[in-house]
Amino acid sequence: MPKVLIVDDDKDLLVGQKAFLEKRGYQVETASSAGEGLKRLESFTPDLILADLMMEHYDTGFVFCKKVKDDPRMAAVPIIMQTSAPKELGFTLEAYNERARKWMKVDEILTKPVPLEDLVGKIEQHLAR
Repeated sequence: MPKVLIVDDDKDLLVGQKAFLEKRGYQVETASSAGEGLKRLESFTPDLILADLMMEHYDTGFVFCKKVKDDPRMAAVPIIMQTSAPKELGFTLEAYNERARKWMKVDEILTKPVPLEDLVGKIEQHLAR
């Protein structure tokens, strides 16, 4: 059973994505802040992390991802960032090349709202690597 950690300050998103993924056979833990997400990682080792960009601050997701990827135990865990920044702030974030992925410490960036079937497809792609 693949394990997923969802870190997002949107409680509705957490509940909806968790229920959707659990129905598809994933074990899901959630956290509503970066600090809570890091705390969860002390006892839960996910196969993949879904992280929001803008939580407590505009860059909280980047800080969270850096801390995760700097932990040797978590360095290989894929991180998919979900963000509404393109809609809210009018700029685009892309992780299409290796340089961008290394700098941002993410494996992919998806713009919210992410259709749930698309999300599952992306999760499956990253777990298959």
